[in-house]
Amino acid sequence: MSTDATPRTAGGHRPELDWLRVVAILVLHLFHTGMMFNTWDWHVKSAQALPVLEPVMEVLHHVRMPLLMFISGVGTALALGRRSLGAFASDRVKRLLWPLVFGIFVVVPPQIYVEQLFRGRFQGGYAEFYPSVFDLVPYPAGSFSWHHLWFVAYLFAYCMLALPLFAALGTARGQAVLSRVEEWLCRGWNVAWLFAPLALNGLLLHGYPETHALFDDPRTFGHYGLLFLLGHVLGRCPRVWDHLVERRRALLAASGVLFAIMVPESEFPLVPEVLGAQAALWLFILTALAWARACIRVRRPWLKHAQELSYPFYILHQTVIVVVGYAFLSLPVGPWALFGLVLVTTFGATWALSEGIARMPWLRPCFGMKPRATRAGAPRMMEAGHTG
Repeated sequence: MSTDATPRTAGGHRPELDWLRVVAILVLHLFHTGMMFNTWDWHVKSAQALPVLEPVMEVLHHVRMPLLMFISGVGTALALGRRSLGAFASDRVKRLLWPLVFGIFVVVPPQIYVEQLFRGRFQGGYAEFYPSVFDLVPYPAGSFSWHHLWFVAYLFAYCMLALPLFAALGTARGQAVLSRVEEWLCRGWNVAWLFAPLALNGLLLHGYPETHALFDDPRTFGHYGLLFLLGHVLGRCPRVWDHLVERRRALLAASGVLFAIMVPESEFPLVPEVLGAQAALWLFILTALAWARACIRVRRPWLKHAQELSYPFYILHQTVIVVVGYAFLSLPVGPWALFGLVLVTTFGATWALSEGIARMPWLRPCFGMKPRATRAGAPRMMEAGHTG
């Protein structure tokens, strides 16, 4: 069989994945708004902290981006079911690499400028600041960074590095291997054991900090790379999804018990801490997939529209939060009122900007959106890539 042959995938539109992506993007917006108000380091901080947000944000921090990366892996399997390997690679350059470059030079610099103003490291207008971006000095020493767009950079790297694997899986031998893998995953709780490579990565590379800088970030790069590959494999094994639906109640119970053990503040030794954390994450992903597939069966018009806007929303949201949040810091209101104002205002502004971008043909490619004239359906952000 040709390496461009159609792989085994679940095929067709997947409304439950669209729904999970949109929800995850909304959670991401909530999370980054909360970063202004907790006690963790961030680009702009409110003088009035809300540490009560931190327990919830701690959980969100460990599940939001892994879920998005897993769904991105599923999206690549679905995409390869509709196009050749060469067309897939070309599409990823257009919808991942180009938005990343545009984001680095257009979307992210206002965040760095506002942070410099906030910390008193720069005085002057944006026109005076912007040329420093082209010095190409990495942040924080300089003004060159992809900030929250690290996810797009990592996803593009995974897509390119995995091309030989995708080609191999498209062969007759690869399809036979996938059949055996699918059969094994559909037995009992075997699919739950896929947390093991995540745990092994965490144990072997536990000494490396999370930097999102790609080349000096082996633990994070390996973690999200494994999630991407696991998503791709499950995307090529359609029977597994029905198996998850059948076990959704048991998955919910197991996930709840494990979260109850791992979420409260406590110190476990390294091995049980990593094993417990990665098992909890994997069970959460499986539970979310199982219940979404069981409950979301129709792609409503609002969901199709929200899915189309989700990629530009993701690209823009953190810049809007930083800029608007900085402008609101001097308002004479309490911390909860300020949190609510920033949350609602930035959501509305980001959504409005995304709507505007969707209506401008020359801007759509800069935000990973397909041209309207050739669009066969709403863009699938996590196939193209994307969150934090």
